[in-house]
Amino acid sequence: MAETQRPSRETDPGRGRRLGLDVGSVRIGVALSDPDCILASPLETVKASIDSSDVQRVAFLVEENFVVEVIVGLPVALRGNHTSSTLAAEEFARDLSQVIGDIPVRMVDERMSTMAATQAMQASGVSAKKGRSRIDQAAAVHILQGWLDARRRVMNEEL
Repeated sequence: MAETQRPSRETDPGRGRRLGLDVGSVRIGVALSDPDCILASPLETVKASIDSSDVQRVAFLVEENFVVEVIVGLPVALRGNHTSSTLAAEEFARDLSQVIGDIPVRMVDERMSTMAATQAMQASGVSAKKGRSRIDQAAAVHILQGWLDARRRVMNEEL
């Protein structure tokens, strides 16, 4: 069982793009940061698969965008217990890590990210049914932006 992580000076790979993932059983939302780690933006939605083509597609995005760190949302139930979704996200992160090698893959608690993304989409007039793939991307943005904000606080702390 993977543990969630927080940004730290000791493990930070430095300047460069980060990729955020919201792993679901049907779709994987993907977000990308700018090289200065200020803003997360939606990138695409990858169709989840059982033949690992989803892992290969994400690995391609990592390479294509010169990503230095991958942030995977770990869907934990509100009470903190793990579910089948938790296990699926952990497995995806493990598989991706094996393919991309030395690029760190971090797991972060993503409770409420899909709900926050859905509410934001509905507030902007996009229905949940019509905007499912965009909601997955928005959830990935939410996950990645949380990491970027926490990273900025850690990196700006006085030594």
